[in-house]
Amino acid sequence: MKQILALSVTLLLAVACVKDFDESMGSALDTSSKIINTTSCATQGSLIVKLANYADSYAPEVDGVAIEARVLFPAAKASADELHANDMYRWWVLSFDDSVQLDMVARAVANDSRVEFVEYDTIIESIGGDDVAMAQPAAKRATTRSNGVDYPFDDPLLEWQWHYYNDGQTINYGWDDGTNIEGADINLLSAWRYTAGDSRVIVAVLDGGVKCDHKDLVANMWVNGGEVAGDGIDNDGNGYVDDVHGYNFCANNANIQPDDHGTHVAGTIAAVNNNGYLGCGIAGGTGNGDGCRIMSCQIFDGSGTASVSQIAAAIKYAADNGAVIMNNSWAYAKGSYTTDSSFKNQFSALINAIDYFEQNAKLEGVINGGIALFAAGNDGYGVPSYPGAYYNNICVTSFCSNFTASSFTNYGAGANICAPGGENNVAGFGFDYGVISTVANSDEYGSLMGTSHSTPHVSGCAALGLSYALKLGKSYSAKEFKELLLTSVQDIDQYQVGTKSIVYPVATIDLSQYVGKLGSGYIDAHRFMMQVEDTPCLYVKTGSNAQLSLDEFFGEQSKDLTYQGVELSDAARTSLGITTTPTISNGVLNIKCTKSGVGRIKVTAIVGGSTVGGGNNMGGMLVEREMEIVARGSVATNGGWL
Repeated sequence: MKQILALSVTLLLAVACVKDFDESMGSALDTSSKIINTTSCATQGSLIVKLANYADSYAPEVDGVAIEARVLFPAAKASADELHANDMYRWWVLSFDDSVQLDMVARAVANDSRVEFVEYDTIIESIGGDDVAMAQPAAKRATTRSNGVDYPFDDPLLEWQWHYYNDGQTINYGWDDGTNIEGADINLLSAWRYTAGDSRVIVAVLDGGVKCDHKDLVANMWVNGGEVAGDGIDNDGNGYVDDVHGYNFCANNANIQPDDHGTHVAGTIAAVNNNGYLGCGIAGGTGNGDGCRIMSCQIFDGSGTASVSQIAAAIKYAADNGAVIMNNSWAYAKGSYTTDSSFKNQFSALINAIDYFEQNAKLEGVINGGIALFAAGNDGYGVPSYPGAYYNNICVTSFCSNFTASSFTNYGAGANICAPGGENNVAGFGFDYGVISTVANSDEYGSLMGTSHSTPHVSGCAALGLSYALKLGKSYSAKEFKELLLTSVQDIDQYQVGTKSIVYPVATIDLSQYVGKLGSGYIDAHRFMMQVEDTPCLYVKTGSNAQLSLDEFFGEQSKDLTYQGVELSDAARTSLGITTTPTISNGVLNIKCTKSGVGRIKVTAIVGGSTVGGGNNMGGMLVEREMEIVARGSVATNGGWL
C-alpha cells in the first residue's frame, strides 16, 4: 500500500533549484549583481522582477522578445500611500515564450535602471503521492471499539482518530502489536471542554485544492461575502474574480480543483464536528455553525509543481482576505539552505510575502500579526527544511502513536514543536496508525502520514487558542501567541530510547538521535487552553499516588502555610476517578486519579498566621488558587512543568 508523505522524495530533484545567497551572487556577478538566484529548476518563460520604486505601469524592453508584465500582488484596495510605502507592490511577473533563452532575458531586464532585483521563478515540487488508502465508516469496520470514553461529539470515526485522543488500545483490527501508547495524542477531548472553534478564525491552507463541497467541510469553508459566485466580476475589489472559498493560483482563477492532500489537511484543522458524519476536526466547532473557517489557497495541481510567484501571491492573498493562521505543507528540498542568513538574504518575493503575512494578518481585537506554520520535511534528515527552519516561522516535526519520532521526520535546529503525523514503513504500524481525516474522493476519509499531517494539528490548536481568546476577550501580539503555543507542550524526548526497525528499506533507527531535536515538545491542546486562560496545570499519572509541590502556586515557603483544604466538584471527581479526597501535607498535594481526564480544583491557604483574621484575633489572609489537574496514562517526569 502506498502512503502519501508530506514532502515527497521527489523533492530531492529540487535540491539544485536554490543555492545559498553567496553562491547565487557569485554566479550572478558575471552578468548583473541584481540577479539573485540561478536558472536551475526555473520556470521557463517567466521571471520575477522587483522595481526600485513603485510604478503603476511597467513595460520591459528586450530586443526581439515580446514580454507581458503583470503585478505579482494586486493593489486591490490599497491607498496611494500604501502602494508607494509597501515594497510588496514593486514586484512584477514577466511572461514570454518558453523558447526564449531565460538567462538572456534576465540579464537584459537587470540592466534596466528601474529594476532592483531579478529572480528566476523557481519551481517547488508538490508534496503528494498517487494512492490514498480509504478509511471506512465505523459501521463498516470489521471490529468496533468499546473503551468507555465519553466522546463529546457523535461522529463515528472520532474514536479511531488516535491522534486526538489515544487511550492505548491497539487499533489495527485487534492485531496486538504494541504500537499504541496511552497519551500519544494532542489531548484534544480535554481542550474541547473550553472551546471547539469560532467562525471568526480563518485558516489558510496553502496546498492542493480543498474539496469545498465535502460533506464534512462545506459548513466550515470560508465564504467571501463580498463576492458573487460565477458572475465573472471582482465584486469586492480585492483583485480576484469569483473567489468565494479561496483561489486557484496554479490556474489563476477561482476554480479550485480538489485533491486528497489539501482536503486531508483541511479536515484535520476544521472538519465539521457533531454532525454524525465520519470524523472530526480540531477546530471544527460543535455542529452549530461555530467551527473555524478554511480558506483554500491552491498552489499545487495535477502537475505536482508550483512556482515561487504562485506561492507568494497566495500568501499575500491569505493575509489580505482575513486569514490569521497559515498552514504550509511545502518546503524547499533538504539542504537547499543551511543557515537563516542564506535564506533571508535571498531577497525573494516569497520571503517578502511570508514577512508580510506575519506582520499584516490580523484578527481584530485578538491578535495583530499572522501565525505561519510549516512542515519540517519527510527526508529523515537531521536538518528541517526551509522556510519552516527559519527562526521566525513555526516548524513542525512528527511523532507516531507510541510517542517515538516518525521515521520520516526531519529534525534538528530550527524545529520548534512536534505533533502526531503517523508512521510509515515501520514494523507494527498499519493503516490505522496514519492521521485519519477528510479526502476528496466521495466525501470519504483517508489515512495519510507525514510532517504535512502533523502540521495541521498545530494549526488546528492555534485556531482553538484564538477561539478561546475570543471567548475570554483576550488579545495578543503574534510573538506572544507563538510563545504560548510553543510552550504548551509535553516532554517528547523521554520516549526516544532504544531503536525502531524500518521494513522498507530494511534499517534500524537509533531513537536517541532525536533527543532535543524535535522541538520544545509535543503539542498539548488542553494545556494551550489553560495557558490562554492563565490557569496552571498539574499532571499526574493515572493509578499512581501523586505528590505535587504547591511551591509554584503559593511560593517556595508553601510548606509553612496553613491549608484549609481542597475543593473539587463532583464532576471533577468523576472525570478523574477520584475516590479519596486529596490532602495537603507540608506544601505537597497528595492525590490519586484512577481515570484519564481533567478537573478543576481549588486550594485555600492562610497567609500570615494559622487562623484567619478579621475577628477578635490577629490572623492571616485567605488565599485561593485554582489549578487544573490532568490525569494521563503517560506524563513527563517533571510533572508537566517546562
